[in-house]
Amino acid sequence: MRNNYPQNCTLKVKSNIVVAGTSLSGFCTSLGAGASLYFTGTECTKVVYTSSSSGSTGYPRESYSTVNIVRSIISLDWSRLSSVASFEFHIPDLLPSSMHYKDGNGSYCCVNYQLKLQLGREIIEVVPIQIISRPSCNLPAPYVEDHTRRRIMLAYCVPKGSIETSIKVDDTRLGTGEILKIWLELVNNSSVDIKRISCKLFEQIDWHSCGHYTSDTTIVASKKLSGLAGMKCNTATKPTKVKAIRPSNSDHKLINSITFEAFLRVPEHTLHTSTGNLFEIKHYLCIDVQ
Repeated sequence: MRNNYPQNCTLKVKSNIVVAGTSLSGFCTSLGAGASLYFTGTECTKVVYTSSSSGSTGYPRESYSTVNIVRSIISLDWSRLSSVASFEFHIPDLLPSSMHYKDGNGSYCCVNYQLKLQLGREIIEVVPIQIISRPSCNLPAPYVEDHTRRRIMLAYCVPKGSIETSIKVDDTRLGTGEILKIWLELVNNSSVDIKRISCKLFEQIDWHSCGHYTSDTTIVASKKLSGLAGMKCNTATKPTKVKAIRPSNSDHKLINSITFEAFLRVPEHTLHTSTGNLFEIKHYLCIDVQ
């Protein structure tokens, strides 16, 4: 019975926010050599879906799934002269970050980590641990797309010429609070004016449970570009007489082009890009020209 256990047992950690690949340390007291300490991690998902049978209207149902990511026993170093046991445990390198996401329909996905102190089969104390995934590499990973022609369609079917773009992103590996730098070079060879250009950073989360899938996409950061005075339609030159694409060379620019620069700050609440057994989180940049 729980009443037979010491009432002043304590489980303490140096910090409950830990980066994957580093060490988690702390101590526990007043339990003796029969105590066990576990580090556990789980993925949990819930998908709300509509089920219907022949001749009847659909009704909402719920599906739940749980997958264990990690379960490790942590050795306790009991001192002979004290009732205090210290521990230090290496967090696996490739664990996804702790997170909890819920959409507007009641579906959710989450990744949870815990320290569990047990005596026998009874759980004495549970301490939540927040894991931050380890960056894959500290080196920048730029993205460059040179001199690409894009067709302009009115109502998805009437051709209106084309625009040509060159896009550069200084680094595609960013953390929360960091700045995404974007360079856009554009020339308008179409018969329509460009009125608005915006850069948007999207976050897409896909998860599933027992064969039922759901997804949610949100804009985590956006920026409207200014200085569109030179983006009028090309009425003086026919598109067939314009050099649409020049050789891919960083020293060459598009003919009659205008260069834009934008900075997007990754918000603190942005989830980390990762892939688990039941979910996937990905981010992508969209440049919207209207």
